[in-house]
Amino acid sequence: MASTAACFWLIDANGTLVYLSPEMLTWLGVEGDVPPSIATAITPDPVMWTGTAANRGHLTRRLHIPATEVKGNAGKHLATEPRVVTAHFVQLAPLLDAPHANDASAGATLILGCLGQYLPDNSVPWSDWFGEQGVREAAKLDEEIAKFRAQQKRHATMLLAGTSPTSRRFRSRVELACRIRCHVGLTGLGGCGAGEIASLIHHASTSAEPLVCLDASLMDSELLEVYASPVIAELRESSNATGTLCLDRFDEMPTDGQARLIEWVETWPERLRLIGIRYDDTSGTKTSLAEPLEILMSTFPIEIPTLASRSADLELIASGLTRTARLSRETNELIRTYPWPGQWEELTAAIRFAAEMATGDRIGREHLPLAIRSYRVSTSTSGQVSTRDNEITIGPPQPTPRDFKLESLDATLSEYEASLIERAMEAADGNKAEAARRLGISRSRLLRKLSGDT
Repeated sequence: MASTAACFWLIDANGTLVYLSPEMLTWLGVEGDVPPSIATAITPDPVMWTGTAANRGHLTRRLHIPATEVKGNAGKHLATEPRVVTAHFVQLAPLLDAPHANDASAGATLILGCLGQYLPDNSVPWSDWFGEQGVREAAKLDEEIAKFRAQQKRHATMLLAGTSPTSRRFRSRVELACRIRCHVGLTGLGGCGAGEIASLIHHASTSAEPLVCLDASLMDSELLEVYASPVIAELRESSNATGTLCLDRFDEMPTDGQARLIEWVETWPERLRLIGIRYDDTSGTKTSLAEPLEILMSTFPIEIPTLASRSADLELIASGLTRTARLSRETNELIRTYPWPGQWEELTAAIRFAAEMATGDRIGREHLPLAIRSYRVSTSTSGQVSTRDNEITIGPPQPTPRDFKLESLDATLSEYEASLIERAMEAADGNKAEAARRLGISRSRLLRKLSGDT
């Protein structure tokens, strides 16, 4: 608490008044010696400080100040009304040179009493607590948090974009979850953007509610108690508080952590919400969810579709992620045909990489990561059925010696020779003499081959 008044006094360990500030004397209406009745009223009983370690040397008490007589005009005596005030007492360390203290109280433990107009901590300006530098740092942190949330919301919005039937179904499902507050179960492949969808659902449905995101695979009962405390502590302290736990890799959660979670849900069935995320392709150790948690995850299940199933929407999604840059036709074609095994996280990382590599406002194929720009669509007939030696094979047939055929021997040899020269030049760091030595030919012959002369 913060005080705006200067009414304070000092009391020694024996309960004797040592000093009263002038403001306190004025407030009491006392001139000269303090009447015994007032001294007794503003002095806490020393027994209060015995065994009060839990108070950490602080006491708050209601004081009843008796009426006092003060001199008025023309020497008349006026009586003040009795008053009831709140006073705060703080036990100080021994003061060897205590001002205004007599010899008996010097070096003894003192008690500071004060009263006045007290303000709640949240009513005190930040600058009074942290100073101007602290306020600037807090404002900068708030700005960074707001920027991160805005970017996360924009990414989640782009993940929902698209006009294909798959995208429309997915988007309508998420929009419905954003309008109600209930348990949500998200399922998809690794990197599908489930965390961003969970954050979007939470802030759209209950923006003022605290949210804690945890890796459930690491949460045994003890760790869960610690890391979920920002939400659980509020639920325990206030009967009106609500909170949300977002549990990534929910199906890998240890059984004792699940038991503690079930206990919380049963204690606060309407106030604690769970958003669980499960992945279909992870290699983590699966621990089947307990039946109560499985039921909660089926309350509002949402399956996040793969990017490959939304290929018609990828051009729109990628264009929205780039914001200012424009994708070339070749880039759009590659984005539509690439399978995106890393799902949403791979797509966003690729677009971010391409935007950093591009020097202008156009993103070409050459700006994409190597693994993506070198991708080529297979032309093999994967659905072909072949029969050999009474065996039926579904897929491309296995080659046999009779299947051997080259379009051109000279072209094949030239390509192979060029690849060997490239490898030798790379191994020799561009030194032609060293590359020729590694190839077992003369330098002049290597120069002719590099220039295109046979």
